[in-house]
Amino acid sequence: MDARLACSTHDMASGSLLALRDASGWVVVSERGPAWLTLEGYSQDKWLSAGERFVVPGPGLMLVQAEGASRIRLEPPPPGILGRLALGGRGMLRAAAQASLYAAERMKLLPSG
Repeated sequence: MDARLACSTHDMASGSLLALRDASGWVVVSERGPAWLTLEGYSQDKWLSAGERFVVPGPGLMLVQAEGASRIRLEPPPPGILGRLALGGRGMLRAAAQASLYAAERMKLLPSG
């Protein structure tokens, strides 16, 4: 999903489908009614009742099916380092550069094999 800044709400009739692609980190909230979720590459599906939420664990295709009249809300993930860079200016840029240097140094210390 590319729109990472706004929540969206979907009123769904029983049996209707909502398809999400590459929504890793997004939160699916059932505001009203039950919903069934299935995610490509995962063997277990998820059922949401009204008031429950589910964080999408990875990329791929995810289907949300309303099992009765439902209202589903999609919430974007919190901004990661790139989002903070866009909002934070030079201080965040410096911190990111230091963090990536530190990560590169740590990688050299890991044993190979």
